Amino acid sequence: MVNQPEALELEPYPDDLYQAVISALPGWITKQVAEIASLSINETSKEFTSALADVAEHTLQVVSKDLFMLLATDVDAQQSNPLHVLRASTTSATQLLQTFGATPAQRDEYEIRAMPDDLFSIGPLTWRDMGEEVHDAGISWGAWKAATILTRRRADGSIPS
Repeated sequence: MVNQPEALELEPYPDDLYQAVISALPGWITKQVAEIASLSINETSKEFTSALADVAEHTLQVVSKDLFMLLATDVDAQQSNPLHVLRASTTSATQLLQTFGATPAQRDEYEIRAMPDDLFSIGPLTWRDMGEEVHDAGISWGAWKAATILTRRRADGSIPS
């Protein structure tokens, strides 16, 4: 398992999302990059597969740390969301594809805005892109976060009960 700060604990819904993402991430990033590579380069070469394994491990370490820190942050203080963390984690995969000469993806306006540096459209657009377990955990986390914020706003009188 990846290292995470010992002093912090996640609430149940954030923890469910964290565990689902961390479990799915290595297989997801490996499959995603190999599929993209297969469109224009030999993704089965020993050099590429070895480099891809390193990218998957690096991406897991980055996401583990960044996602944990985001989810451990109070919902009112969060300046980003978990999908942004995942989308930002594709740097080493992008560098790998560039190094091996893969052809960048044709991206639509939304993808360009959402992930300006993701030239190969690696990052997930939705939770479902990473699988049903991540999708379910992401939807549950979003509902939990919204309910937490609404409950606080009602309690402090910001919005009527």
